Amino acid sequence: MRTHTSSALVADGLCFTYPGGRGGINSASLTLSASVTAAIRGPSGSGKSTLLALLGLILTPDAGTVTIAGTDTGQLTQRERDRLRLHKVGMVLQDLGLLPYLNAWENVAAAFGPRLGAHRKKARELVEALGLGKLADAPVTTLSGGERRRIAVARAAVKQPAVILADEPTAGLDPSAALLVLDALQAQAAQGAAILVVTHDPAVAECCAEQYVVEGGALTRHVTADQDRAPSPRPGHVVSEEAQR
Repeated sequence: MRTHTSSALVADGLCFTYPGGRGGINSASLTLSASVTAAIRGPSGSGKSTLLALLGLILTPDAGTVTIAGTDTGQLTQRERDRLRLHKVGMVLQDLGLLPYLNAWENVAAAFGPRLGAHRKKARELVEALGLGKLADAPVTTLSGGERRRIAVARAAVKQPAVILADEPTAGLDPSAALLVLDALQAQAAQGAAILVVTHDPAVAECCAEQYVVEGGALTRHVTADQDRAPSPRPGHVVSEEAQR
């Protein structure tokens, strides 16, 4: 079980503009507690992935602050930011970034660095916990899209970070595969991680306890009529982007 402060991630007044004044984020604030799942929706080009990069300490904001597990990252050197990201932030990228020459458990262990064997037990245990134990030794290139995404979740989670950021983790998956990926993320929330998912899919967003919308570079809290209803610990039927086309 992770032992983090209740506010795993706090963003206050984030602004960022790319060189030449194109795109970016002009207003973003949010607070995400440990064990909470949240979703960010918005049209293409609205700034969702930029915001995720700011929260994941990949980009540095022009203004505003990002606090992770109680640490104000604006007060850190670049080396300290890199170290904090390495240990406190897990990321599931759109392209997954899995290494094709490694098998499933080795890709998970790679989160620790090149000494894969030293982390074999922990990596295999997490792969097993996510329902992929029989595929732990399979080359990652032989796995289905949904299986690869669960391996990417395992790699993001294996260090037990305070925050897991997932960029379109169910894109292109059929409903059953999407559900398994969401279950994997929900399992990490149950262990204490704060989960933030960027998605185009309203059904995926509805599976999260909190919802936000990015439009025109501005982040706002999305309030639904049944906002006080506690979400089900296991999401229901999920319609993937592929299914909607």
